[in-house]
Amino acid sequence: MKKVTLMAALMIGGSAFSQNLKISEVNISSGTGTLGQQNGSLANFQQLAPSSSILTKDFSQFKPYNDFYFHGPGQMNTSQSSFYSLQLGLQCAKMPKVTFRAGITHISNVGALSSQGSYSETAAYDTLTSSQTGAITVIDTSHIKNYNMNYSNQQIRLDGAMIFRMFPENRWSLHAGLGASIGMSYQATTEINYFEYSTASQNATGSGSNIQENERFKNKNSLGASLYIPMGVDFGIGKKRSFWMPFHLYMEARPSLNINSINEIGTTFSPGMSTALGLRIKI
Repeated sequence: MKKVTLMAALMIGGSAFSQNLKISEVNISSGTGTLGQQNGSLANFQQLAPSSSILTKDFSQFKPYNDFYFHGPGQMNTSQSSFYSLQLGLQCAKMPKVTFRAGITHISNVGALSSQGSYSETAAYDTLTSSQTGAITVIDTSHIKNYNMNYSNQQIRLDGAMIFRMFPENRWSLHAGLGASIGMSYQATTEINYFEYSTASQNATGSGSNIQENERFKNKNSLGASLYIPMGVDFGIGKKRSFWMPFHLYMEARPSLNINSINEIGTTFSPGMSTALGLRIKI
């Protein structure tokens, strides 16, 4: 009986609230930023890719680095993520100064977890003695190894925000608010790259060889969520012509607290920052 009463109350409340809502605008936006990327460890990636042959190598002498780049030739991996949003702007009769944005956001979460490291050594490989002058030339060898490991996913999230505007009647206006998004990932993958390069040089000239190994593994889908503060500036395209007057361009900064769940590892909380460019069409 209590469950039925609660459901009825929610339905009545939702119906009453929906009667006071109307669609006032459409928002289309895209942006980039750091959406909770984390530095991982070798142990993390052994959990994500237990069948990896690269991870059976000895990495004890490798020095980790945390600049999110793979320093092997032709290989680079950045932690920057991108997102695209489609949201409706809703106006409530009882709260005329607030716009509620609600919609869907797609996130390409690159570098959600990453680990990189390198190892290098240089030693005398051989000596050559000239038969004419007796001069001795030392041939040096250099041995460089790099690894790069990256977990990434795609996410679909429900996204909503409360927006408060300053000077909404002007061509230029400011806005701020509070937003949240939550959703599930898909195409969760772990990529592991290993690069080994050797050179033998004589008087600044030489030859080299390299070995490169790449592995890719599928992972289980997981949860992603964010709390963020949208802060931006809005510009009305049209001032005199009625056709252009509903169209507005805006730019937002979004500091955020991100929740990333990776099934094989666990849940992490981390700060982030992203920027967005958007088109707002008033209806």
